[in-house]
Amino acid sequence: MKSLSVDLGERSYPIHIGTQLLDQPELFSPHLAGGAVCIVTDDKVAPLYLNQLKNTLSEFEPHSVILPHGEQHKHWQSLDRIFSFLLKNEVGRDCPLIALVGCVIGDLTGFACACYQRGIRNLPFPATCRSQ
Repeated sequence: MKSLSVDLGERSYPIHIGTQLLDQPELFSPHLAGGAVCIVTDDKVAPLYLNQLKNTLSEFEPHSVILPHGEQHKHWQSLDRIFSFLLKNEVGRDCPLIALVGCVIGDLTGFACACYQRGIRNLPFPATCRSQ
């Protein structure tokens, strides 16, 4: 695994690059201060990696939102599914969202994080060169 540091003073953060990162809870735990985490992914990625990440994060009570795959689903209805899930489950500001894979999911998750309860933590987890 290689790590880079984005130096932003108080807001600095690491970027980890490598294989088997989903199996390393120590990479996630510094960013998960609250008691829960919510994973946002799509229906193509969920069968491949969602259970693996949920097992890694089991101590953080992982929730998940699974959206349809594809650029055609990058719209308000998909964003509404994220917001509805968060509200229905009474997710607080201390619960970060993990975008499992990027592109459409990363964009929707990032926007939801910026808007929900005036901003919550976003942990992007891109798995392809394109989404990075």
